[in-house]
Amino acid sequence: MRNIVYRLIPLLCYLLGIFTNVIVVESKASTAPFSRRSSKSLSSQQLIVDASSSSSSSSSSLSSTSRKQSATINGIRNFASSAMAAACSKTLLAPFDTIKTIQQQSLNAASGKALTLKQAANVATSRPGGVLELYAGLGVSAIGAMPSVGLYFGVYSYAKEKIGPFVQNRLGKDEDCVDGLSKAGVRSITVATSAAIGNTIASFSRVPYEVVKQKLQTGEYSSTFGALKHMCANGGLRSFFPMGGVAIQMYRDIPYAIVTLLTYECLRDHWVNKNEELSLKDGQEAKKVAPWKDMIAGGVAGGMGSFMTNPMDVIKTRLQVNSELYSGNVWVCASRTLEEGGPSAFLRGSVPRLIHKVPANACFFVFYEFFRRVLGAEDVGKA
Repeated sequence: MRNIVYRLIPLLCYLLGIFTNVIVVESKASTAPFSRRSSKSLSSQQLIVDASSSSSSSSSSLSSTSRKQSATINGIRNFASSAMAAACSKTLLAPFDTIKTIQQQSLNAASGKALTLKQAANVATSRPGGVLELYAGLGVSAIGAMPSVGLYFGVYSYAKEKIGPFVQNRLGKDEDCVDGLSKAGVRSITVATSAAIGNTIASFSRVPYEVVKQKLQTGEYSSTFGALKHMCANGGLRSFFPMGGVAIQMYRDIPYAIVTLLTYECLRDHWVNKNEELSLKDGQEAKKVAPWKDMIAGGVAGGMGSFMTNPMDVIKTRLQVNSELYSGNVWVCASRTLEEGGPSAFLRGSVPRLIHKVPANACFFVFYEFFRRVLGAEDVGKA
C-alpha cells in the first residue's frame, strides 16, 4: 500500500500541472477574441469625437472584467504551484515530522520526561518497518497536503488581490488626505487578512489527513489503509474530525500563516526582489531572483511562524491523537499539559519542529516560486 501511495504523488503533481495549463490556455483562448473586438472598437472610437462618454464606460467595463479574470486565473495558478511544492517538501522532510509527533505525544517511561531527538527516532525505528517508519504517514500527508495547501495559497492569492484595493481606499493615504496608512501598512493588513482567510478555509480540509498521519506516526496503525478502514468502521466520519480538532487546528494554523507570510512577503519586498526593482527603475531588464534567496526567505519565515505557534501545536497534537482524554476541550488539554510539565511542556517538540519547518519552508518556497514562474503566476499587491 505504501509503495502504491508513493507512486501516486508524482502522478498527482503531473496531472495537476496539466490541469492548470489547460485552464490557463482555455482562458486565454476565450479572452483573445474579446480583446481583438475591444481593440477594434477603441480604434474606431478614435475617429469619432462625439462618442467619448460611451467609450469611457466601455473601457471601465473591460478593465473590471480583466481584473476579475486575472484574479481567478492567478488563484488557480497559485493553487497548482503550492500543491506541487507541498508534495515535494513533504517527501523530503517527513522523518523530522515523525520525530516531532512522537516527542509531543510520548514521555520517557523511566524518567517521565520528554523524549530526546535520538530517543524519539529510536521509538520510530524500533517498529517492524525499521528506518522506513520515519516515513510513516508520508503518503496520506503528501496527498492530503496537496489540496489543502493548494486551497490555502489559491485563496490567499485571490483574497490578496481583492482585499488590497479595498484596504487602500478605506485606510490608505491618497493625494487629498495626509492621515492614513502607508503602503507598507496597507500591504501588511492585506497579507495578514488574506492569510487568515486562506488558512481558515484550508484548516477544515487539513484536519482529516493530520489525524490519520499522526496516528500512523505514533504507531497506533501500521498502514494507511488499515488506519482508514479501522477509523471508518469504528467512528465513521467523526473519527476524522475529533472533538476540538478543527478548533485547535485553526488556533495554530491562522497565527502561523499570518506570522509566516508577513515575514516572507516582507523579506521578498525588501531583500529578495530588491535588485529586480532597482533594475526596472534604471530601465534595465529585470534580473532573475536567485533560488537561494527564496530558500533563505522561506526558511526564516517558517522558523518564525513555527516557534511562535509551538504551544498551539503541542495542544493540537494531543487533541487529535487522543481527544477523549481531554473531552475534546482545548482549555482542558492546555491546563493538563501545564500541570504535567509546566510552561516548558508547551515547547516540547520545538527543536524537531524547527528542524523540520525551517528546511521544509525553505524547500517549499523554492519549489513554490519555481512552479509559479513556470505557470506564469503574478505577484500581486506589491508595495
